Amino acid sequence: MGHRVLATRSILYGLAPLLIACAMHSANAEDFATDLRKADAVERGIHQAATEGGNPSAMYALGVMSEEESDETVAFRWYELAAEHGHAESMRRLGDMYAQGRDMPQDYVAAAAWYRRAVDHSSLAAVSSLATLYIYGFGVPQSHSAATRLLESGVRRGSPQAQNKLGTMYESGVAVGRDLTRAKDLYLRSAAQGYTPAMVNLGLMYIEALGVRRDDVRGYALVAAAVAMGLPDDMSKLASAEVSEASARLDSRGMAEAQFRARRLVVTASSDDL
Repeated sequence: MGHRVLATRSILYGLAPLLIACAMHSANAEDFATDLRKADAVERGIHQAATEGGNPSAMYALGVMSEEESDETVAFRWYELAAEHGHAESMRRLGDMYAQGRDMPQDYVAAAAWYRRAVDHSSLAAVSSLATLYIYGFGVPQSHSAATRLLESGVRRGSPQAQNKLGTMYESGVAVGRDLTRAKDLYLRSAAQGYTPAMVNLGLMYIEALGVRRDDVRGYALVAAAVAMGLPDDMSKLASAEVSEASARLDSRGMAEAQFRARRLVVTASSDDL
């Protein structure tokens, strides 16, 4: 088990925050063995909380761990059990599994039902997912107005996913009047929360001079930082192409500044770099 996995699990589950420091700073094999024993203890504690304590957050954690280990069947069972206990993010994850057809036939109707339940239980991430189904008419009657209402509600509640998705609608003019200023504002708000797809979309506006003056330094920094932080597969190729386009126009001084800003963005979404 790698240091990054240990740290990620500790952050996600909130059950052993001190493990982060231990895992990231192991000086020798003995320290690392200690870290592994602590990680095993955390895992046992999560499993006990789920199976004996009926803790839905622990059930969700076991579902995430099963997904990390590519055991979709077990992940589904834990999410379903947590969802029965009212766990909103487990409902959303079930919706994702049905929508993507992971270890089961793709079923947009079931996905929509789970997303709707998650939204009703205050999952902000599910708002964007359900809106996407309405945009394309997958599992629900196509309704751009319903999608817009959902996304506006998510934006008001600070959802970075909703901010980004509504931004793409304003950028393209789908279902709303095209408004690049509004799109940029929404991307900015989402990117400031470290949401990498919004960082790419904002970077593209600078690189392609969409409603803003071209700024290859800022655009390169945003896209490169998003790539370093992790992107959905469907955005990776686009991001790489845009970084290449921007870098081709940068001289050595501009490239150095862009790379410096990218590194700073990975650490913190500085308003100076957005």
